[in-house]
Amino acid sequence: MKADAIVVGAGIIGALAAYQLRKRGLSVLLLDAGKEGAATLASAGMLAPYPEGLSGEVLEAALLGLESYPELLAELRGLGLEVEAGFAGTQVVALSHGEGEVWGAAEPPSYPVRGARGARTFPGGYVHPRRLREALLRALAAMDTPLVLAEVERVEPGWVHGRGQEGGFSARSGRILLAVGAWAGRFGLGVRPLKGEALVLESPPEGRPSMPLFAGEGYLLPREGGVYVGATSREGWAPGVDLFGLRWLADYAHERFPLLEKARFQKALWGYRPMGELFVGEVDRGVYAAVGHGRNGVLLAPWTVGRVLELMGVRP
Repeated sequence: MKADAIVVGAGIIGALAAYQLRKRGLSVLLLDAGKEGAATLASAGMLAPYPEGLSGEVLEAALLGLESYPELLAELRGLGLEVEAGFAGTQVVALSHGEGEVWGAAEPPSYPVRGARGARTFPGGYVHPRRLREALLRALAAMDTPLVLAEVERVEPGWVHGRGQEGGFSARSGRILLAVGAWAGRFGLGVRPLKGEALVLESPPEGRPSMPLFAGEGYLLPREGGVYVGATSREGWAPGVDLFGLRWLADYAHERFPLLEKARFQKALWGYRPMGELFVGEVDRGVYAAVGHGRNGVLLAPWTVGRVLELMGVRP
């Protein structure tokens, strides 16, 4: 197999990179191992540069990401691919006088919060990561670039080697991108998994929040016609949502948001955040990596992909 570019990993970053490369006329081989716990499938999709506490160059990258999404979603809509998203802002709720002073929280919360001492709204919103990934994969398939399920075991300049549904394979390209999320450590990159668990509740009778809302150690956002409640932060590779995670999420929702006491359970989600130093660069001749995005992979994806294309010598 040979392609102008090989993308290993089909989360948001990998799928978006493959889409942008294909739009520019390059042949692309998109590979994904289909591993359980991929962050994209459970992520909140929060677009919240300021509430996430970002600063410096990372904040600039996040703001670029926030600015880029309406255009990307409109482009996909033009292809008949709708993606759930909202750009009404993001709100931080202060739960103490100290937090209120730090955040300048002089507004009322947009959704009832127990113990609120004020709130502040910032530019931002959310995009549904799983739906965005599905839209990108459908767009790629229409451009003769289907997702190939395969486990990449080794990468070297010009080559990837692995195992697919029909046995071992090797593929050749002068441009290889590793966008493998929490599994980047397998390729010698400094990333560790941090499992996040979340709940999706049906919308309560009194209504759901109008925008993503941070309060204390967790957050809410409107999604899938209901309410997404997140999220735990747990080290290691233990799979699934266990009783500890369910209890933390249920207690958080119950103690902070009185309207959610009547909300019915819809589903639980979990995935591994790729924690480590954010790195987007060349790791070997013609081999690039985009790793260490933590809980901001969706937010930073447009900037990350733009940087990757630049490094590959592909026009932005």
